[in-house]
Amino acid sequence: MPKITSWQPAMSIFVIGINHKTAPLQVREKVYFAPEKLALYLQDLLGSGLAKEAVLLSTCNRSELYCSGHDIGAIRDWFCGQTTLPHAELASAIYIYRDVEAVAHIMQVACGLDSMILGEPQILGQMKAAFSESCAMNAVDACFHQLFQQVFSVAKEIRATTSIGACPVSLASTAVHFARQQTPSFDQAEIALIGAGETAVLLLRYLRKHLAAPLSLVTRNTLKVGELAEEFAVTVRGFDELTEVLASSDVVFSATASPSAIVTQDILRKALSLREEKPLLLIDIAVPRDIDPAVASLPQVSLFCIDDLKTVIEKNLLGREHAADKAHEMIRARSEAFIAEIYSIDKIAHTISAYRGVIEEICQTELLKAKHQLRKGEDPAKVLEGFAYIFTNKLLHTPSVQLRQAGVEGRFELLRFVRQLFAIPE
Repeated sequence: MPKITSWQPAMSIFVIGINHKTAPLQVREKVYFAPEKLALYLQDLLGSGLAKEAVLLSTCNRSELYCSGHDIGAIRDWFCGQTTLPHAELASAIYIYRDVEAVAHIMQVACGLDSMILGEPQILGQMKAAFSESCAMNAVDACFHQLFQQVFSVAKEIRATTSIGACPVSLASTAVHFARQQTPSFDQAEIALIGAGETAVLLLRYLRKHLAAPLSLVTRNTLKVGELAEEFAVTVRGFDELTEVLASSDVVFSATASPSAIVTQDILRKALSLREEKPLLLIDIAVPRDIDPAVASLPQVSLFCIDDLKTVIEKNLLGREHAADKAHEMIRARSEAFIAEIYSIDKIAHTISAYRGVIEEICQTELLKAKHQLRKGEDPAKVLEGFAYIFTNKLLHTPSVQLRQAGVEGRFELLRFVRQLFAIPE
């Protein structure tokens, strides 16, 4: 009787990426999957046959690919190929996780356990948006549908049952807190904000609590921010007024999705020539950066980026370590259970398919013999009877041998299992 081939998983789940722990900002901003191009990235990855399912997550602190596939080497080459960075420079920053470790990592990211700010809530929304984009592009199949429902369920459970989600702190609130520490009489300062996206809205909410006067909101499209202007009572300015805004401000936050610097040395030099010699604080929390790092060399200018906020962020970690430990334990159990379930389904499907192949092979062999006998003119009735007899015997031979051996060895649980499997009455 033909043997059933040994089982191997149809696909593995992989995570490949970089984050704030493995790469500085100057590297992260060059490995960034722009939201408006996600569909093109996914089409290229899946169209090349490297992955069966894929989700791309790119934020200010991480760029990660979650996918199912076989050849992690080829997938890694694809990931590295999306940036102009030298391979050697990127190699030391990349991490790769597989199966249980991959699922655990995705869950940790969703819960904010892998964030620069422990427990920050924005990452879950960003992951849901990335998943929705992949669904819209048909880049998600049954496995990833099941995976991400588990991920979102775990994130909800951890926030409900641990103190990870208590008093949530975001990058925006941290940036505002940092600016207040750096600026005397912050509530009376002239504040400007460049950008009108999700992070900018969060900044507006935190700034509103601390300012006595309206701030300036600088945006590329002034016509699209009418509701923001009304809700937060801001003065809307266009990019053509950026120099004037910089000239009159004490503190400038920037949080756009621009692929290149908005505040350059030339623009800031013009702005400085129009203002008195007073300090200007620039806080850039965009990735890629909105403000050219070279402006830090200009007089009276203090420039800070995301990575400069770590000292403030580290204070947020105090008192949350125990909650994080509990969350990690929950995630470990859930990720192991998920992979076990996926693999068991896969293994069962493989076994059914393989056994069906065994039966079909026996049937085809005996069918060819029967057809040959019929062509020789033998009695059709006898040919059919012979076919049925031999096919049945060959089909039952190996199971019969195994069952007799199980009986001799006292493994009667196998007998009970066979009765149940084939619905044989007692």
